[in-house]
Amino acid sequence: MKEKLLTEMTLEELKKKDNTVKKLTAAMAGAVIVLVLAGIFLTIQKGFSVFSIFPVAFLPVFIVMVTGRKKIQEEIEKRQGS
Repeated sequence: MKEKLLTEMTLEELKKKDNTVKKLTAAMAGAVIVLVLAGIFLTIQKGFSVFSIFPVAFLPVFIVMVTGRKKIQEEIEKRQGS
C-alpha cells in the first residue's frame, strides 16, 4: 500500500498522523534512552560488547522520525496559515 504524500492529505488526516508520529517518536526516544543506560551499565560490568553499539544503531531511525514529524508540522502550519 502506497502512502499518500503530505500535500495530498486533508488537514484532519495530517493532525491524526502528527499525533501518531508524536507518540511513536516519544516511545522511540524512551527506548534509545534505555538502550544508552543499558549499554553503559553492560560496558561497565562486562566490558565492550555489541550491546554497547545498539543505541548508536537506532539513532538514525530516531532522527528520521523527528525530521518526518517536523515536515508534518510544517505542512499543518502552512495549511492553517492559509
